[in-house]
Amino acid sequence: VSGYDTTGISTDISGHGGIGATLISNRHVLLAKHTTPGTTAGSSVSFLNASNTAFTYTITSLQTIGAASCAGYTDISIGYLSATVDASLTYYKVFPSNFLDYLQLGATFSQFQYLNPYLPLFYMDQEKRFLCGDCNGINLNDATSPLLSLVFSTDAERFNNSELAVGGDSGNIIFAAVNNEIVLLGTWWLGGSSKNPCNTIGTSSYIPSNISAINSAMTTLAGTSYSLTQANLSGFKTYV
Repeated sequence: VSGYDTTGISTDISGHGGIGATLISNRHVLLAKHTTPGTTAGSSVSFLNASNTAFTYTITSLQTIGAASCAGYTDISIGYLSATVDASLTYYKVFPSNFLDYLQLGATFSQFQYLNPYLPLFYMDQEKRFLCGDCNGINLNDATSPLLSLVFSTDAERFNNSELAVGGDSGNIIFAAVNNEIVLLGTWWLGGSSKNPCNTIGTSSYIPSNISAINSAMTTLAGTSYSLTQANLSGFKTYV
């Protein structure tokens, strides 16, 4: 992980081990809604700064994004922390709502938008390892809550540095790197079936399509205006 600032990635959530929480502001964390920390306040979440100093905060309140189930469901929950985090901890940018404009698109098949080529990305498991995968496209079946589809890379080195999502990995981040910075795409939701390039690693709710709702939740929880920091991709080629 040389070159990446990991101080905004939780080391532990009390009672839940490696299940993830990721800083998206100096008071908010991104969680997976299907986990207990993502639905129930009171868990303590810990972080380490670059000097290995530990900081622990309590998730005092939460707001989930989207419907409880079926159409409009997302696996995104936003937690509000008991205090402003220490300045030595980093919170992360997210990809903007027009993120797909910067990717080359393939065919659209049965409401699934393929990418061509696939997008190389990283994901993290409960042991806080950075693993390699590819995003092969976006499931558009529910336009209000598209899902990322994650597959094993056909590149041998990347494939050898990948692993299935298993129980306990939930809530850890999926991201791509822009100028050596972690930029968030989502968190774990569903796992695949086997470590095969033709099978999916897992599925993730798609942050760029939920930015407005997340901003609203952050503001409601804090009682003052908050918003995600969106990565500036204006220097990159667009394909629209």
